[in-house]
Amino acid sequence: MPRPFTRALVALAAAVLTASSLTACAAAGNADEAAGAGQGSDAYPLTIEHAYGETTVTEKPERIVTLGWYSQDVVAALGEVPVGVEDFSWGNVDTYLPWFADKVEALGGELPEIIPFTDAGEYDFEQILALAPDVILANHSGISETEYQRLTEIAPTVAFAESMWASDRDELTLTIGSVLDKEDEAQQLLDDADAAISAAAEAHPEFQGVVFTYGWFLGEGETSLGLYLPRDPRVPLIEQLGFTGSADVAALESTTDEFFAEVSLEEVGDIESQFHIGWANTPEDVAHTVGDPLISRWSPIAAGSYYFFEDQRLGWATTAPSVLSIPATIDDLADALAGAVPVAD
Repeated sequence: MPRPFTRALVALAAAVLTASSLTACAAAGNADEAAGAGQGSDAYPLTIEHAYGETTVTEKPERIVTLGWYSQDVVAALGEVPVGVEDFSWGNVDTYLPWFADKVEALGGELPEIIPFTDAGEYDFEQILALAPDVILANHSGISETEYQRLTEIAPTVAFAESMWASDRDELTLTIGSVLDKEDEAQQLLDDADAAISAAAEAHPEFQGVVFTYGWFLGEGETSLGLYLPRDPRVPLIEQLGFTGSADVAALESTTDEFFAEVSLEEVGDIESQFHIGWANTPEDVAHTVGDPLISRWSPIAAGSYYFFEDQRLGWATTAPSVLSIPATIDDLADALAGAVPVAD
């Protein structure tokens, strides 16, 4: 999985130079669409508030681009196939999330075009423009305000509700359901996902009340360990299975706008945790992390009470636990954690 990163802001001059061409092309495309538009739904126009302002969708979109790690699942679960998505390759996951690819096949659609980053560390805006989207969904993403402004020159763009890479499953799913005029279907998908999680929790009563932390591996030369905060979707999912989030990690949420907190190795031992969950790229990453002199003395590691994802499919399923991924993976996830969680005497 890609480690948390901050991409460079797009240079203002580049934004100005690109804006005029994007505006002209987008205006031409909108004019063509207007000429052939059919009967509209009572759901439109629809205005959505998000971190960068408001976005108005005037009619049901047919060509959808998704950016980030979450929205493509919801779109597919609602019976639509995006025309462009990000690359999810990591470890044993190849290009597309497996449940997403399976759903697209079931819908009889074609797998969408992959939108890569340019050498400048930004989205390929010209490629997105060429896809002629009616809407761009970046509800769970890390787009900057500059990037948002450039994307809006192409199509109405929905950013995250409050902060980068943080989202509430209900809010995100219902927002996308509204955009697609399928809010009732979205609510049913949420109900089904919650039922699947509840069933997995009931099957594993040993999870109840176990205090957990969730973070990533310790890289070479690093002096802090990253831990995911309650605003990150991973934490609420694990809590729904019956675990209890560490109050010490929750207290760090006010110290940063990020979805994670960096805890110095000298202070890791002060974080209450009975069970630690982690991302890692390789077994060597795990060995390096748990073998660190300071981390090795942290209570969950010292007790051997930890689980690092070797199956990146499950890692991705916790990263963006969607109404599509949850039914496909929750039993496997619960069984994997059950093999490592401490058992009360």
